[in-house]
Amino acid sequence: MAEATPVLPLLSSLPLTHPSLLPLLQSHTPLARPSTQSQSQLTKLLNRLNTVLLSRDDSAEKRAACAVAKVMVEQDQEGWVLAEWGKGWVGGCLGWIASTSSSIASIPPYLELLTTIVLTAPHFPSFERQTVHPIMGKLSVSLGKLLERSLSESQPEWDVICTILESIQSLVLQSPANFRPSTPAFKTNLFALLLMLPTPTSPSPSIPPQIRQQSAKLLAALHVTSGKAQSPAAWIADMKQVLGGLGKALGGITSDAWEEDPVTVPPPASTSTPDLPADPLQRLPIALDWLEGLTQATLEMLSFPTSRPVAIPVAGLHHAFLIASLPRIWASGTQLLAAVALATGDHLFPHLSNIFDHSVWLLERIPQSMCESRTLLLRFHSLLSTLYPPSLLPVEYPTRLLRSCLSSLSPLLGDKRDSVAAASKNESGGGKRGKKRARGAEDGLVGDLEGKGRRGLSHSELECIISALLLTPLLHTASLLAPSLLTLSVRLHLSIYLGLPSLPASTFPEVGAREDVRVVTRRVLEKVLSIGEGWSKGYESVIVSVLDAASQPFMRPTLHPKLPPMMRHQPALSELHFFAKETDEEKKVRKELGFGLEGEVVDGEEMEEDEVPAKRVAAVAPVVQAPVQVAAQPQFAQPAPVVAPVVIQQTPPVALQAPTPAPAPITLSPQPPIPTFQPPTQPAESFISFTNTTTTSSSTDPSVSVSTQTQKKVVETVTERMQVDDDDEALPEMDSGSEDELELDDDEEDDE
Repeated sequence: MAEATPVLPLLSSLPLTHPSLLPLLQSHTPLARPSTQSQSQLTKLLNRLNTVLLSRDDSAEKRAACAVAKVMVEQDQEGWVLAEWGKGWVGGCLGWIASTSSSIASIPPYLELLTTIVLTAPHFPSFERQTVHPIMGKLSVSLGKLLERSLSESQPEWDVICTILESIQSLVLQSPANFRPSTPAFKTNLFALLLMLPTPTSPSPSIPPQIRQQSAKLLAALHVTSGKAQSPAAWIADMKQVLGGLGKALGGITSDAWEEDPVTVPPPASTSTPDLPADPLQRLPIALDWLEGLTQATLEMLSFPTSRPVAIPVAGLHHAFLIASLPRIWASGTQLLAAVALATGDHLFPHLSNIFDHSVWLLERIPQSMCESRTLLLRFHSLLSTLYPPSLLPVEYPTRLLRSCLSSLSPLLGDKRDSVAAASKNESGGGKRGKKRARGAEDGLVGDLEGKGRRGLSHSELECIISALLLTPLLHTASLLAPSLLTLSVRLHLSIYLGLPSLPASTFPEVGAREDVRVVTRRVLEKVLSIGEGWSKGYESVIVSVLDAASQPFMRPTLHPKLPPMMRHQPALSELHFFAKETDEEKKVRKELGFGLEGEVVDGEEMEEDEVPAKRVAAVAPVVQAPVQVAAQPQFAQPAPVVAPVVIQQTPPVALQAPTPAPAPITLSPQPPIPTFQPPTQPAESFISFTNTTTTSSSTDPSVSVSTQTQKKVVETVTERMQVDDDDEALPEMDSGSEDELELDDDEEDDE
């Protein structure tokens, strides 16, 4: 008491319009416990305040007194202020609101004070019964007339109208029965605000978005005036009115868009919306305004808590998404479907296939330049993937969504084509195609010098990339996802995570954008560790090695599993990601998405070659093993001799002709000691290539000058070495009969 008392004399001495009065009152809260304060000081302060509030004329001091009284009523926990002075304040504020001579601009302070008193009255039943209940009927009628009077002005005070709508919504929820007679008048005015209908005083209205949003909130709350039993039916009736307006707006937009009428769900009839103009130039902007306003009303109605279950017409709601003509319509459609998904939960699951058919199709068709629309659709699919796991959906939708997410990450990667390989081939005597590639590389270099190199990301592109990175971990959990696509996704995110530090600062639109992308990409890699299957090659060790200490909680289950590992053989060398090459399926998926590799040269000729398997160029080392041909005889063929490595310069021999290579000396090494384990980095010349092709017998080959016993000895020596070193992973798997080793480079083919 001793600490709070000194502020009361200061408050009593300050004018009501002083700027420090309200901050002092709010910080010290002297009216929280009036019984602990000095009664004389409190009485002096409140008598002065009451005198100003009960004066007839409006003034700045009276409006300031309303604000001070509002704070006092909110602070008072004992009801002392309302019991002593509340009845007089209610009468004064209601009289000023109901008076037609009061100016619209002076209404908000009185309305806010009256609303605060009505909302606080239930804590003090005696005051509510004696003072508040008798005035509610007059208050509802006065607010309806005040709203009509505010809207009838040629230049409406939108701040005042927003305050009126907020107060009506609060009072309707507080005492709905008293506002039941005024509900039809409220709906008429609210639809006029939502649809921006022209009035005699305002032929072309321009209504702020916050007014339309507040109108939608009030419209969503008016069904409670029908009572508990009738409120579900009233909600359905209001929803049908809104859906009817949506259908009419979409019909006005699309009436001239197609030659044939699309197959759509007929919307319910709407009596609250007038007819649209016949002129398309006037009809389109009006219909778009209707669409956005009624969408806002639908969102508020779906988010309003109802006391009893209501039926939601899902087919009519997602009709807005079927017509993809403008981004504003796409935004309205995604908001509608997201609100339906949040409101209905699992009841929407039977309709998901229809929704994904249109949403995924639209995401695939929208160009990369429309970043806002792509971001909207990516966030919409993130919401649906969170509510309904992708493993419950057909694998077609997660696959198409993942491909769209990967294509959205392309702005982070460089668009430069490496010319090192083409230049090296041209210098070493390549053919005409190699020279064309070199010229293409020079053109690309000149283009970069002209300023066509990497450009910076815009804010919209950055939002699209982050949205795609947030959606990708949800799609990785889909069952039956193609291993090639999943592996390509992991490789791409690893490349982005490792390449982010090397990107120039001018790539990102703001300072913290690089760190935001890095954090989201790190989360993708962390979630990948928990998948554990569905991979064509394992990248867990690489991910663990590149992640930092912040990812330790995600790496712990991978590094320290609860169960011991199963007993199994060492995997083959081709299954280890350190040595395995990119498969044809992964390469096909990567090229379809438009991604390239470091050092890979891409042009139109190579794309044509990939389409013809007979002309495909094998990416192997330039030195390969020349296969030894064995005759096709019923008896066992003689062992194949050891051959020296040969550099292929011509086309391989035809199967029906005998080869005529130049004789090469063969050096036989002495008996080697027992070998130890050798890492898989030895040259290809140290391995022996066997073949099972059926051509002319090797005994007729003049280049073979070693006796049969010597050949058997060499083969036995090699066989003994292979039996000692029986680790399969130390030998790279080579298919001597594969067509990839027999294919020639396209440049050498041109020289032929």
